Amino acid sequence: MLKETRKKQLIQLITLLQINIRDFDLLNIALTHSSYKKGSAYASNNERLEFFGDAVLKLYVSEYLMQMYSNYSEGQLSKLRAYVVSEKVLVSIADKLNLTKYLMVGKNEFKSLPPSILADSLEALIAVIYYDAGPIFARDFILKHWKNQIGQASKINDIENFKAILQEYLQGCKLGLPVYKTISETGPDHNKVFDVAVYLKDEKLAGGRGKTKKEASQDAAKNALIVLKHKL
Repeated sequence: MLKETRKKQLIQLITLLQINIRDFDLLNIALTHSSYKKGSAYASNNERLEFFGDAVLKLYVSEYLMQMYSNYSEGQLSKLRAYVVSEKVLVSIADKLNLTKYLMVGKNEFKSLPPSILADSLEALIAVIYYDAGPIFARDFILKHWKNQIGQASKINDIENFKAILQEYLQGCKLGLPVYKTISETGPDHNKVFDVAVYLKDEKLAGGRGKTKKEASQDAAKNALIVLKHKL
């Protein structure tokens, strides 16, 4: 059973969010990281809710992108979505909501809160809104806080950073970090062509080609995202 002080904290949060959540136990779990009092009565954590919230976020962001960007190709939609559901954007929104104030984390994590904990907690919160308040409220919450991010992202070059998108995707799936290797370098000095391959745990995901190593790496990351879409 929740302590009265903790319940007051949670009431303060939902008041600020302007959402009527009745299940305070579920909300408390959403804001509890696995590092908090392991082996105690507080063993429940937000990992399962984060998993579901991630899916809900992608669903409603995808729906909005389909409606608002009818001239975008599937590839452009995928890049835009990958950016706006990335850890970077999640942390930015969580900061605006002052979510850190309501998190239950271990002492070590609290001293220097990893961005991933903040991002995962926001996704878990989305799951609670979906379960308790309903899909319509979850959709409204997402659009309210992501609409500006989507609008800004559609105008900037960050969505073309395939290496960043690939890294965010692999980290989100808890698969590890990609490694890039230059395979070959051909042509005269004034017109070189580079071939680069990207690997995940010694397994080649895809290759890319470009006039610079940077360009070839971006091409390899873009191709890897295509491969992973059909593989995972």
